[in-house]
Amino acid sequence: MAPTASTASTASTLLDTNRPQTTKEISERARKFQWNPNIPLKAWLRTASTLNQEGQSYLRDGNWGQAYLLYMRYLTLLMDCLPSHPDAKTPEGKKALVSMNNSLPYIATHLEKIKPIIQEEYEEWVLETRRKELRQKQQADRAKSKTPSKYDERASTDPALSSAARLLDAGEHQELAVQLAQREIRRRDATRDATRKPGVPQEEEQSRRAAGFWNTWTEELAHKQAEDEELFRKQMESTRNKLDGSEDGHNDTRNPSKESRPAPAASSRTSSYRYPTIAKSEPIQYEAQKPYSRSTPTPQPSLPPMRPPKDDVPYRHEVSSSPVSAPLALEPPTKQQIYPERTLPTPETPQELPAPPPKIHEDPPAPAKKQRLTFKPAAYLENGEPIRSVFLPSQLRHQFLSVASENTRRGLEMCGILCGTAVNNALFVRCLLIPEQKCTSDTCETENEGAMLEYCMNEDLLMLGWIHTHPTQTCFMSSRDLHTQAGYQVMLPESLAIVCAPKFEPSYGIFRLTHPPGLDHILGCTQQATFHPHSVDNLYTKAQRPTGHVYENENLEFYVKDLRPGARSSTVQHKKF
Repeated sequence: MAPTASTASTASTLLDTNRPQTTKEISERARKFQWNPNIPLKAWLRTASTLNQEGQSYLRDGNWGQAYLLYMRYLTLLMDCLPSHPDAKTPEGKKALVSMNNSLPYIATHLEKIKPIIQEEYEEWVLETRRKELRQKQQADRAKSKTPSKYDERASTDPALSSAARLLDAGEHQELAVQLAQREIRRRDATRDATRKPGVPQEEEQSRRAAGFWNTWTEELAHKQAEDEELFRKQMESTRNKLDGSEDGHNDTRNPSKESRPAPAASSRTSSYRYPTIAKSEPIQYEAQKPYSRSTPTPQPSLPPMRPPKDDVPYRHEVSSSPVSAPLALEPPTKQQIYPERTLPTPETPQELPAPPPKIHEDPPAPAKKQRLTFKPAAYLENGEPIRSVFLPSQLRHQFLSVASENTRRGLEMCGILCGTAVNNALFVRCLLIPEQKCTSDTCETENEGAMLEYCMNEDLLMLGWIHTHPTQTCFMSSRDLHTQAGYQVMLPESLAIVCAPKFEPSYGIFRLTHPPGLDHILGCTQQATFHPHSVDNLYTKAQRPTGHVYENENLEFYVKDLRPGARSSTVQHKKF
C-alpha cells in the first residue's frame, strides 16, 4: 500500500538521519555536481569510470541509496555533459565516448532493480512513522527548542547513511575496517575470476556480473552481513579483553589466595583501589554415620499423597528406580499399598491413550533484520560536506620511491595512481598503478589513458588519487599539481594527492584542495602556463589524520602494477604477515 502524499510530506519534513530517501530525492542530488568543460576530457572519462566502479562497490554492500545516486550521476555525466565537451568532437573523443556508452545497458539494469527496493524501504519507514506518531510528536515538541547539528543536517540527506542500522567511527575501529575490507576484497576477486572467461568482451563480462549479482543477491548480502556482525562481535570482545587486561578473555579464579595478595608498589602509585581479603576456608565437619543393623529401629517411610482420581485416563505403570529419592526401608511397600484405589492394568486390559491436545497455530516470529555496518564520515570539507575515510598502506610510499628511484637520480618527476575500492562507506587503497608517462624535471604527464581505464575496469578499481615526486623541489603543491588534483576531486571529494620530496624535510605530504575556496578557484582558472600564480590563498590543506580523513595503516595489503612498456615485473604483492 503506497503512502498518501500528505503523510509522506509530513514524514519527509522530520529531521531523521535514518530516513531512507526517495528515488526522486536521490536523482535530484545526483544531478548536482560541478560540470566544467575546461577540465580535459580524459579527466572526465577517468571520473566516469570511478563513478561506475564506486557504484558497483556500494551495490555489493547492499547500500542501495548510494549505489542509485552514483549510477544516476554516471548517466547524467555520460549522456548530458560529456557529449558537449569540446574534445568530444575529436576522433579520439568520439571513440572514447562510444566505448563508455557500451556500459549503458547493464547500468540501466541496475537502476531498474534498485528502484523498487528503495521505494519499499521508504514505504516501510512511513508506516513505522505512523505507528509512532504520538511519540514522535512529543519528541518534535521537545526538539523545537534545539538547533539540529551540522552532522544531522548532512546525514539526513546522505543516501549512504540513511537507514543504516549501525554507524561506526573508522578511526576508533581501524583494525576492524581493514579486516572487513580485505575479506570483502578477496570475495570480490573470487567472484570476478569465476565469471571471467578468455576472449569474452568487457561489456559482456560486466553484463554477466550484473545478472549474476541479481540472481543471488539476497543470499549473498545476508551472508555478508552475518559475517560482518560476527567479525564486529569478535573485535569488540577482543577490545574488552585488552581493556580488562586479560587476553584470554577470562580471569583465573582457581587460586583464591592470589586475590588476597597486596598490589605491587608500582600499581599502588597509580591506583587507590583496595582489593578485598578472603577468609581462609576451613574443611566441613561431617558426622560419622553408624553402621546399619537389624536391631536399629528404622523409621517407617511415609506414603506419598494419593493422586486425584482421573476416571477417563487409565493409570500407567511407572517404576521409579532413583536411589536418591527412594527411602531406606527393609520391605518397601507395594504399589497396591500406596495406591489402594487403583488397579494395575493387565495384558488383557487394553490401554486407551488420551487424545493429543489441539495444535495452536501461531505465526512464526519475524526474522531479525540483518544489520549492515557503515562507517561514519571521517572529516568535513570547509563547506560542511562530510567526506569518507581513506585507508592508505603505510608502506606504499616507500615502494613508490623505490620504483621512482632511477627518475629521482636523474632529476625527473614521476607519478603513480592510487587505486582501491569502497567497502562499508570507507575507501581502501589496494593498488599502486604506474601508468605510461612523460616525465620532465618539473612535470609528469600520463599517457595511454585508455589502458589505465581498461585495467581499472577489469579489476574493479577506483582511482582515489595520485602520488608523485619532487626530486629537486620541496614538498608543496605547485600550480600544475593543483589543476591535476582538481580533475580528481571534482567528483570524488575524498581524492588525495601525495607529494614526495626525498631530499628535503618534510619528505612527503598528503593533501587535498580546500572547498571552498581551492576547488572552486582552480576550476575557474583558465591559465595554461606550467607555473602561474593564483590570486587566492589557502588553496589546499593537509589530508592525513588527526585533522584530515586519511589513515595510514601498516596491515593493509596492496600490490604494484606497472603498465609501462618493458616493465620488469607486472605485479608485485606486498602483504603484512
